[in-house]
Amino acid sequence: MDLIHEDSNHAMLGAIDRYELDLAFGSDENDFECTMAISDHCCSIGDYLAMQDVVNGHVKYTEYGGRIDGVCVDTGKETVTYSGRTWQGILSKKIVCPDDGQDYLVLSGDANEVLGFLIQRIGAGDLFETPSEKAGITITSYQMDRYIDAYTGMRKMLKCAGAKLVMYYREGKVHLSAVPLVDYSQDEEWDSDQMNFQISSNERPVNHLICLGKGDLSERMVRHLYMDVRGNISETQTFFGVDEVTETYDYSNVESEEELITGGTQRLQETWAAANTLETDFENNTEYDVGDIVGARETITGVTIKRDIVKKILKVNSSGINVECQIGE
Repeated sequence: MDLIHEDSNHAMLGAIDRYELDLAFGSDENDFECTMAISDHCCSIGDYLAMQDVVNGHVKYTEYGGRIDGVCVDTGKETVTYSGRTWQGILSKKIVCPDDGQDYLVLSGDANEVLGFLIQRIGAGDLFETPSEKAGITITSYQMDRYIDAYTGMRKMLKCAGAKLVMYYREGKVHLSAVPLVDYSQDEEWDSDQMNFQISSNERPVNHLICLGKGDLSERMVRHLYMDVRGNISETQTFFGVDEVTETYDYSNVESEEELITGGTQRLQETWAAANTLETDFENNTEYDVGDIVGARETITGVTIKRDIVKKILKVNSSGINVECQIGE
């Protein structure tokens, strides 16, 4: 890959040859650091860096890049480090607010059109754009979390529609679009004969959540949420007796039952995710995107699990390029 350097107006300044790059995006971080010798100093705050690949003589534009926000000089090591937000980090520092007087922002329509609407709403249209073509993925009355950052909000919205957010940088614009997420666990499930990993599976995490909202004593708002064996959440109980595992969820400052259910649903999902984990060395797999699903199976015990990819980390140094995928909480 080539590291392309552009000024604050996106004018091409050339490719950088000698550097070390550490870049991450997904569930957290969403930033980068690029370090080089002071004698090679060439960047300024406000400049842009972007990785491009060349495949069979054709340029492949990637999702790896961002804007330089800071510079740090180490005279002892004789290095200069440029740091900043990735494209995803720029979106993560924009907040999606509900309209004045409204509890929530509710979104419907083709996913690419909804993404374009959100980009304009957060004032990011100077850098980001969406395709004119429809995604063929429908967003139906999606209730955006209040005051959520745009990157997380877009990813959560698309996940509910079975989709993921993809992007690439080209000629001064970050191109965003929605595409169906890929569940690799359906046909590319790893097993312990192929690679080493650590998985844990708890088949009985909390499956009944008593959600407690505003009010006192008998006037308190109370709703019951249940999770079934597949992880689906509803108000219908499926586990009974010793299989029922119950906790309370205190959300006393909630304003509506709808908001109480939303908060309780998120709490149940977090509990389920924490009870089933997958850890492995998962590197040099550039074809996977944040939002895709992978799975693993241990051949002796038969324990299986599948998890979302929540973060990608790109590291470039003299040894080459390494892309690591981190698997979800």
